[in-house]
Amino acid sequence: MKAFLLSIVILLVVALGVGFLLDEPLETPASRAYSTENVRL
Repeated sequence: MKAFLLSIVILLVVALGVGFLLDEPLETPASRAYSTENVRL
């Protein structure tokens, strides 16, 4: 049981770390994400 809880905590820490590392490159403003050269939504 202790090992199971420890694995859940480690998974959460790793997931949060990866989320913070990837947060900046994945965030694009809506004006850039939803516009192409000739079309704006």
